[in-house]
Amino acid sequence: MTLDVHSCVDGWLQRARGASLALLALLCCSWAPGLQADVLDGQLDVLSAYVVVDNGVYKLMARAVYPLNEDIRAALKDGVALRFDFETVLTKQRRFMPDATVADLVLQRELSWHMVSERYVVRDGERGELGSYGSLDQALQAVGSIDSWPVAVEAQLEPAASYMLKVRASVRRGTLPDTLRLLFWWSDSWRRTSSWYTWPLPR
Repeated sequence: MTLDVHSCVDGWLQRARGASLALLALLCCSWAPGLQADVLDGQLDVLSAYVVVDNGVYKLMARAVYPLNEDIRAALKDGVALRFDFETVLTKQRRFMPDATVADLVLQRELSWHMVSERYVVRDGERGELGSYGSLDQALQAVGSIDSWPVAVEAQLEPAASYMLKVRASVRRGTLPDTLRLLFWWSDSWRRTSSWYTWPLPR
């Protein structure tokens, strides 16, 4: 009887690979923060929004509330960052045609946990770091506070036309530490989005 060493090695490698994949699947299913479908459960709404006109510039003032729960807190402390998009769409109303989009803007922010200082850090996509906070509640309030964000200028608007402004908030998974990237390889769609908050643009 001849022993095929290569066949034995190949068979062992295949069994080891299968066992590793099974273990990885078990870990992915059992690891709580970030992988559970309800990790973003909680209130997600635009509470208020309006514009003020400053020297011909329309500036948005808005308040959004984002989910707050223990899964989010644990995910942040494990190194998962959260990204927040605040979308604003300005349209011109037309009677016999679809409304025309005048502006479609997105304000981006990111929330992460700083392990050394043990504080929550909020960064703005345009301005960099906005601040650090001792509690998750304070950090989320800062993320959801939009003050004097320019969304349109008078020169874009026709004097006799009517315009609508709508805004919505969303949250999704952001950057990951190297140790968690394998566990999150399929979870790019991990996000929630609020309903639109719509009102006529004052002239």
